[in-house]
Amino acid sequence: MSGDRPADDEPLVVLHQETVVVTTAAPDARPVLPDVPVAPDPTVPAPRPPDPAELAAAAALAVPGVAGLYPGTFGEIATHLPGRRVAGVRTRSTDDGTSTDVHVVALLGGDLREVAAAVHRAVHDAVGGDVHVTVDDVVP
Repeated sequence: MSGDRPADDEPLVVLHQETVVVTTAAPDARPVLPDVPVAPDPTVPAPRPPDPAELAAAAALAVPGVAGLYPGTFGEIATHLPGRRVAGVRTRSTDDGTSTDVHVVALLGGDLREVAAAVHRAVHDAVGGDVHVTVDDVVP
């Protein structure tokens, strides 16, 4: 073997996570490493599925003309979840199903009724149930 590269007929040895791969390949070819199954780390918690309030917030924020969510003067408009809160969205379970209140801050210059209707459609498509949209503020 001469230099850093093996000749075309010399085997190429690659160490990958305690696995030895021996192959003959062209000098510029990258070896294909075997898939090594990795056991999940028990110290890392499994990702939790998003809460309907988080889905509603993401759907509302994706609507063009929405600048953000309005949490209220004292942060009273929110859904409290374990270890976190979703400001600007309030979800409730009722006898008839679920109810979602979304409070948005709109961008100045757009038709507020169209923005509210688009937020209503987006949130309803994301979480279903009764959806109530309030435009609480307008920003430039």
